[in-house]
Order: sequence, then structure tokens, then C-alpha cells
Amino acid sequence: MSFAHPSYLWALLGLLVPIVIHLWSKKEAKTIKIGSVQLLSESKSKQSSSIQLNEWWLLLLRIGIISLLVILMAKPQWHAKVSNKTLTYMVEPELAQQFSFMSRFNELSESQEIRLFKNGLPLIENEEQTINEHDVQDYWALASEMDGLHTDSIVVFTTGLASGLKGARPETKHHINWIVIDSALPKEHPLLAYNKENQLQLYAARSASDETKISNELITLGSEYALNAQGDSLVVSKNGASKSVPVFTQDPIEVSIIYTDSLTADKTYVEAALKALSVYLDREIMVETKSDIDDFTNKEADVVIWLSNKQYPKTDQKLLVWKEDTMAQSIITVGEDDNKFYFTKHINSENAVSERLTEKLLGVLDVNSEVERLLAEVDHRSVTASELETTYTPGKKKQKQLASWNVNPYLWLVLFALLLAERFVAHKRKQ
Repeated sequence: MSFAHPSYLWALLGLLVPIVIHLWSKKEAKTIKIGSVQLLSESKSKQSSSIQLNEWWLLLLRIGIISLLVILMAKPQWHAKVSNKTLTYMVEPELAQQFSFMSRFNELSESQEIRLFKNGLPLIENEEQTINEHDVQDYWALASEMDGLHTDSIVVFTTGLASGLKGARPETKHHINWIVIDSALPKEHPLLAYNKENQLQLYAARSASDETKISNELITLGSEYALNAQGDSLVVSKNGASKSVPVFTQDPIEVSIIYTDSLTADKTYVEAALKALSVYLDREIMVETKSDIDDFTNKEADVVIWLSNKQYPKTDQKLLVWKEDTMAQSIITVGEDDNKFYFTKHINSENAVSERLTEKLLGVLDVNSEVERLLAEVDHRSVTASELETTYTPGKKKQKQLASWNVNPYLWLVLFALLLAERFVAHKRKQ
């Protein structure tokens, strides 16, 4: 047995209190009625100065109550030896759904076990296979969770998705053998569709272990493509499988440019870049220009470009602000948050091309944000086993695995029984 908070055991010194009380307590004197005292001879009375323990049962009960209270505060745990599994297999949920893959585990010995590589690390025979194909496991968080397993060796079978690596590389007490199962064929996923002047533009992702690409095409409704009754969802039927993707209507992008006279030339280059983007994206970009001597009133603009030395407005809109910086490496840099950017140098015909002004503005506009969000769910780029490795930090001594049982509930029952017994005895003894 061990204690979670052994320092509370010092409170056992409180056992001295009931002992002292019982040492000094005296029994109630009894009155004996007699007829006359004239015949009693005088004698010297001798009072005993010794102090005797009084009411042994009450004393023992009260000592027991105080002792149990102290032990409960120290939180005792009973330990027992646990036999380790010699080998534990971890299988990612996506792989666990493949019968051909799972058939290799048909002949497992009793000293081996197989678990799902997901939150909780459940035994695979006890887990229902309700798995979302877009679920991406947090590999390193699960690796840390494995420290609680009673096993000598761990082998993890995973698809090794790059999106599953989050945070810093952890330290683990078990040495983990990672085996990355690479899919030889790329996977195609329709993502969404946009309404384009009575036509639909379908965006799809083609993802493989080394790269993920996005493509788009104008489609015609027919056997492969069908809209639902509400017109907000498109059913894509290919290769015997069907998938429903959302349909969006893209509104024009509104850009408000506030400029000062000294930055008029820069404004001209920005307007030209926005026109080129409108053609490239096949999407209308509405540009409104105002001098900085006017009040800023366009609160509905998606992006505000502030080409002025005056104080820019405080707004939740995306903001591209003029802030010259001769040490900057790029013509446009990211600010303190995702909604703020800075123009760092004057624009001319040379740096507009060499520093890819149009491409930088595309990043500021953040078009097709729905595509980026859905792309993260189907990104199947993978990493190697060496990139998945955790930092193995074994203890100085190999400790035996112990299982702990919380005995507090039973002690509470004993304490309750002692309290009842103490009150009953105290009532009978009138203490």
C-alpha cells in the first residue's frame, strides 16, 4: 500500500487528544444512603493520586475514527503486480476497416494484444467500428497516452498523415516502432461546387503521399452530377460511389482603397493587380478608391487597403496598411494577426513582377476559404517513420508494473460504522 499524500500522516499525532481526555476523565461519584454516621469511627482518608484509563471501548473507537480520517486524507492505494503484455499492436482506425490488412492479426498469442490507435487506445475487439473517414489522429498525443500501457513493446501501424503531427515531439517511456502503410494510389475527393452564371464549377482534390493538388472544372448536370431539391448540394457519382458536396454562391469581393497623393502610383499598381486577379479567379472584384482626406465609411468591404501615413481605422475587416520598412524581405508582410498585413515598400514595374505582387494580394484576399477548409480534411500527404519517432527516455531502473486500486470507498464505509458504534457506546455510557 502507498499514499498519494503521505504528509497528511503527521496528523496522526492528533491521537494524543482522545488519550489525554480519557486519562483525565473521572467516573461519576455514586451516592450511598445510610441511616446514621455516629457509629462510624474516624479514619484518615487517603485519596488515590493515580490516574487510570477510563472507558476503554470509547477510547479505541475514537482513536479508530481519527486514524481513518487521517488515512482518508492521505489517499491510500493498494498495489498489486501486473503481468505485462510482451507485444501490443496499435492499428489506425482507417486501416482497421480493411479486412485484408486485419487478416494478418488472426493468429495472436495470449501475450499479445491489438488496440485501436485512437483516443483511449481501446482493445479492438471491444470497439464498434464507427469511424469517420476524415478523422485525423493526433499521433504524438496518443504516443504519450501509451505510457500507461503495461507492455514490453509497441508496434504502431499508421497511414502517417502529415496533418497528424501536432505540437512538440514528446518524450515517452516506451520505445515505439512506427510502421507507415503508404497508399500506392492517389485518392480523389470532390470538395464543393460554386454557382457560375447558370453553371457549376466543381473543385476536387487529388491527394497522394507526396503531394495534394486542387483542380476545378465546369460541369454539366447529368448521370454523374445531380443537384438536390434545395439546390444547395451536389451529388457526385463516380466509379460506383456517390458523395454529396455543398454548393456555394460566390459574392463579389469588395475592396476599399484609401490613399494619399504621394502613394497614387502605388494605388495604380494595386488596382492593376486586382483586375488581373479578377480575370484569374473568374470572380468579380469591386474596387472603391477614396482619398484619405475623406472619412472612411465603407464598413462592408471585405478588404481595406490603407495607402496613407494617417492612422488607419480599427476594424475587424482584413487590413493591408502602408508601413515602409527598408529591412523587409517581402513587399507584403503578415502583421500581428491573420487579418492585418503591411505594404513595406513603394511599388514599381520591377518589384511588382519580381516580388509577385499579384500572388501576394491573392493571399490577402483569402478567396475560396471554403476550399481550404475542406482540403485539410482530405489531405493525405504522409511522413516517414523516422519523422514520427518520439524521444525515448527510459528510467534509471526498470520498474515493475503495478496496478492500483482505490480503497477509499471501503474506508468510508468503515468510518461510518465506527461513528455509529461510538455514538451508541457513548449514549449507553453517558459519555
